Amino acid sequence: MKLGKFFLLGLLALLGGLIFADEQQEFSLRLRYQQGQTVNYKVNLEGKVNLISEIGVATDLQFKGELTKEEVIKEVADDGTATLIVTVSGKMGLLMSTSGSQTNEQKVPTVRLLMKLKPDGQIAEIKPLKLEGEKPIEQFEFLQDPLQALVFSANAWALFQPNLPPKSVKVGENWESTGTVPVPLPGSQPASAKISNKGKLTCIERKGNDELAVVEVQSEVPEIGELVSKLPMLKEMGIDLQAKGGTKANTKYWFDLAKGLISKSEVNTETKMSVVIQMPENVGGGIMSLQAQTQVKSVTELVSIKS
Repeated sequence: MKLGKFFLLGLLALLGGLIFADEQQEFSLRLRYQQGQTVNYKVNLEGKVNLISEIGVATDLQFKGELTKEEVIKEVADDGTATLIVTVSGKMGLLMSTSGSQTNEQKVPTVRLLMKLKPDGQIAEIKPLKLEGEKPIEQFEFLQDPLQALVFSANAWALFQPNLPPKSVKVGENWESTGTVPVPLPGSQPASAKISNKGKLTCIERKGNDELAVVEVQSEVPEIGELVSKLPMLKEMGIDLQAKGGTKANTKYWFDLAKGLISKSEVNTETKMSVVIQMPENVGGGIMSLQAQTQVKSVTELVSIKS
């Protein structure tokens, strides 16, 4: 009987030691791309936009999209920074509020970008690449059709990069970071936005043979409105637009420790903006103000890795 008690106590102590050791283990969450790889993701997103005019008239839009993202790894530097050719394509559609069915579905114009990613997930460089045979988006088309505006924005949601901790972390450990991210605005010179992140490694999950670090991050980009106000194509149309507001995002992602890649991410964003638009005289002039709120949920999942 005593032997059984000692065995049980010893087993509990051993298990306690293993649990304690696991909690003390540090995990390095670093992207480890390999030159020549092609990494494919699927992106499902849905959301809603609420617009309120200065006279109190509200417009609500709900939308849903299915996108694909292909990352071709062209080069990996000695410090781990990877040069990727990223291609995003897919479709978007508005949802009928009564039935939930999709309508006015449109193809998302294919976007191809050169992107340089540091091992901690920071974007070092991003710039558009010309596409052969692809019909470009008609200039200002997205200003005339709400769905076009959503289609135009879909690629930005697909290009979202989860923030990785700046150093090795233990389960339960928190971190904070601040910096700037480059933003590829249409028809504009390279721009950047300030971003702040608060992250936590919540646990380690095992899925089959895969070991996944589960991370939750709260991010804020407070000056999105200022970037919109600087779009040169609005000036070319004679439109004076002043926007203030920002975006907040809650992200949960699963980092594959063996592959060194994001296996899955779930992102919930909310953007609030106040906009004042002064139209040119040739279309009647006038000033209009709007309050806009956009909520988007996107789920990105790893589909395949080809060498």
